[in-house]
Amino acid sequence: MRKGHESTLKLAAIKTKDRVYISDNIKNESYFHTRLNGLLFDGELAKDTYDSKWFEIPNIPIKIEKQRPKSKTNQRYELKTGFPESELTPKIVSYSEFDEEYDDVRGLYTYKYDEIEEGLEEVEFEINVIEEVDGHFEMKRQEYNPIYNFLDKITTHPKLLPLRPCKLSNEESYKIIRNHVKANIDSKYARITSDYDFCFTVKKVIELYEPRQYQVDINAMHKRLKPKYETRYQRDRQVEVYQVAPKPYQSYTVVTPFEGDNYEDLLKNIDTYLDDLMKVINQPFVECECCKGTGVILDANN
Repeated sequence: MRKGHESTLKLAAIKTKDRVYISDNIKNESYFHTRLNGLLFDGELAKDTYDSKWFEIPNIPIKIEKQRPKSKTNQRYELKTGFPESELTPKIVSYSEFDEEYDDVRGLYTYKYDEIEEGLEEVEFEINVIEEVDGHFEMKRQEYNPIYNFLDKITTHPKLLPLRPCKLSNEESYKIIRNHVKANIDSKYARITSDYDFCFTVKKVIELYEPRQYQVDINAMHKRLKPKYETRYQRDRQVEVYQVAPKPYQSYTVVTPFEGDNYEDLLKNIDTYLDDLMKVINQPFVECECCKGTGVILDANN
């Protein structure tokens, strides 16, 4: 592999324990057309990643090849049989020299060429390993938008930032919690009583140890009618179990943004928090019969 030639393919690589990620976008340009599609790395095509500028291969390549199409070589014009060879009509004229000088005798010649069959052609390349990762690293699309500290952002290649400590914004953390609770709440045991971009409240539905009777005037909305009372029964009560806001609002608790030692750790912390939260929200409670509703117990029937 020769180096320094203008046509040399320059590659950046990230080496992990079980794979190598490569890119020819060595300047990290936003708009870039890769040359790596279709190339063979030690005889194998590279695998695509979520980023069209980066590819996955098993190891640092020893040889890179490209498919060479069938092509023409030794292009020339040959004097047709039966015409005398002379200074003005040589037997063979190269393709590049067959110009307007031969216009008058062009009909005396036949265009010919030899063919080079298609095959593989080795590509000169340089490869710069920008990082060797000891732990687990997989280049994949990020579900969230982590925030990294300024020093890491200016000293770390963008593709390696997921290995650095990170956190989410208050707004994104709040949105994750809100959407997850709405998608997984069991309305039998809890209800959302405030659901806004600026605040979110969940109340626990606690089954009463015995239904409570109360009267309702069903004609209350009609002043001309005599009161008519109907007996109804309250079978549960609600107690606030969770409330949060993305920023200060009334007495709401401001969300603590999710964070992690790296992006994978961030994902684990998010999953752990959401799992624990839903266990509390969806846990079935009933009023304690012994203390007549001053306490609650787990519903053993659920």
